[in-house]
Amino acid sequence: MQPVVVQLQEEKERAMKEVAEMKKYLAKREKEGDAAARIRLLQREVEKAKESERKMLESMISQTKQLEHTKIELEESKLEIRNLLAKPRAIAPTKPESQSQDEMGRLRNELRLATEAEEKNKKAMDDLAMTLKEVTTEMNRLKEKLSVAQADLDRVRAEADHSKSMWMTTEEKFQILVEEVDKLRMEADESATAWNAKEASLIDCMKISEEDITKLKQENSRLEEAQRSAKEESTRFRDIMKQAVNEATVVKEALEIARGENSLLKDLVSARENSLKTMKQDLERAKLNEATAMDSVKELQSRLSGEPPPASSIDDGTTAKPKALSRQGSEKRAIPVKFPSERWRSDHPHVQNGLRSAAADPGSISERVTTWSAKKDRTRSSLSCASDLTGSSHLGLHNGDDYPYLDEAGTNVGLPAKQRKKSQILHRFSELLRRGRLPK
Repeated sequence: MQPVVVQLQEEKERAMKEVAEMKKYLAKREKEGDAAARIRLLQREVEKAKESERKMLESMISQTKQLEHTKIELEESKLEIRNLLAKPRAIAPTKPESQSQDEMGRLRNELRLATEAEEKNKKAMDDLAMTLKEVTTEMNRLKEKLSVAQADLDRVRAEADHSKSMWMTTEEKFQILVEEVDKLRMEADESATAWNAKEASLIDCMKISEEDITKLKQENSRLEEAQRSAKEESTRFRDIMKQAVNEATVVKEALEIARGENSLLKDLVSARENSLKTMKQDLERAKLNEATAMDSVKELQSRLSGEPPPASSIDDGTTAKPKALSRQGSEKRAIPVKFPSERWRSDHPHVQNGLRSAAADPGSISERVTTWSAKKDRTRSSLSCASDLTGSSHLGLHNGDDYPYLDEAGTNVGLPAKQRKKSQILHRFSELLRRGRLPK
């Protein structure tokens, strides 16, 4: 609002300057009115000069005519005088002397009158010449004065036209300024009204701001209390975090222990897998030995019964010695079969001293295979238990609430000491996580 008021003041000062210039121009116009009166006076003087010149020309023309008439009369008088002078000579012998004297006196009078008239004419001519000279001089002076007056008139007319154009321009500017002043006055009134409204709204805003400040102070005090409680909570949480860090360190140690156990379990699994591979190889060997033993048994049984051996078991070396083979077959009944696997130890219920007679128990190979299959199943069950234990140790790190041995009821009595310690650490860590998820 303040810049608008300053602008209005500047416009008002500019309008006042324009009005002052207009007053000066009007004063100049009044002076120009005096110049117009002077122009009219000069015009009247020019008209008077023209009238006097016309009259002087008429007078000069009349005097010229009179001078011409006088010259004519003078010439006539001169002719008459000459005639009169010549006439007495002609009439002298005839007329008496007295008449001639009277005639001479009359002629002298006429001559004197003619001479006087001629002198008067000369004087009149001189006066006329002087008058013409004066009239010419006066006419030249009046012409010069008229030219000067005409130049002044032209100059004054040009100035009047310029002044008129300036007056029209100034009148238009003045009208524009008047309209602008009216517009500025209206804008000033509107600005004043708007300013009053803004001032009222500003006062209302100040009142509202005071209320808001009071509310903000109350809110600030409440926030300060909340900040103090937050600081206390932060201190408590910092202590909890320190405890959690310590417990995390313990958990890391437990994780290291679990990793060691996992590596041991992996080694155990790899060893079991190696033993399983060895068992498979032993099983293959046992199957081969069983097949060989069965062939030997069948051959011996056929020989004991007196039947010829099958064609598949006879080659070029055996056809030459059938009796020797029968004897060797009878001897083989008493020879025990030696198994190459070291896993069939002497403590096995079906194996004694690593030897078994094939003829005494023809179904022992099948029983041995069944026993080995049961042992293989036990090995697989032990490996699955080990893998379950490893998976339980990994899952316990993520959620201690999924297993019953992590509860606070003390159900870890049947577990080893290391496993109980691990379960307690996991339970405390899960309790910390549960406490951290609680809303503040």
